[in-house]
Amino acid sequence: MIQLYTFNISHFAEKARWAMDRTGVSYRERVLLPGPHIFTIRRLGQSKTSVPVLLDAGKVVQGSSAIIDYVDERWLDSGRRLTPAEPELRQQAIELEQWMDGEIGEASRRFFYHQALPVREFVAELFTGRGPWWGRAFYGMAYPKVAQAIRRLYVITPENAAKDRERVLAAYQRLDGMLATGPYLLGDRFTRADLTLAALAAPICRPSEHPTCWPSESLYPEPLRRWIDELGRFRVRAHALRMYREHRAAPARAA
Repeated sequence: MIQLYTFNISHFAEKARWAMDRTGVSYRERVLLPGPHIFTIRRLGQSKTSVPVLLDAGKVVQGSSAIIDYVDERWLDSGRRLTPAEPELRQQAIELEQWMDGEIGEASRRFFYHQALPVREFVAELFTGRGPWWGRAFYGMAYPKVAQAIRRLYVITPENAAKDRERVLAAYQRLDGMLATGPYLLGDRFTRADLTLAALAAPICRPSEHPTCWPSESLYPEPLRRWIDELGRFRVRAHALRMYREHRAAPARAA
């Protein structure tokens, strides 16, 4: 059985999950808990402990972009591949994806965690959704150490969070201009660039088609609520929600 190792809330995991769901191939998603996940990923022989990780017939593919590459070549025909066949568009799609991974994916993650980690109940709900039954009990005991490890891993400081907030705003402004010219970021069809933008924006726009059950708005820290409202004025939000409505295929996950 093909297995995809993810975090419930990870926007990078959602990129890989979306690509897999697009194939219609049956697979089992294993939602891990941040912290204990390290032991599972190391058992797969990976030196880096990040998710997503895809396991297919003994082959291990780590990282959302690498998984999209693998899905394109392994399961999707030319008409449904996420990477354009045209060399120029292909290069543009890959470069745009890499840029968004950094300027939106990594930057928004750091700002999000800076605001969210002080609110244990909020973060625990995001981390444990669809995960192991013992998740709540684990974070009841280990949350301070996990939060400290996350801050250290992503170098989360007030100074970095302030810079990241500006990086995300600048990225949304650039994308706003790109989205003013057509229905997709590149060309006239859905590509890995649109998938990436929608998946990375999902924790902000919270689409109903996303597998995560989003926490009650009352649990969101006030700085995050203001940030969500601020980013909501850009075309990115409407584009991401439309990509979810029109292109987020129903999952073929095994029970």
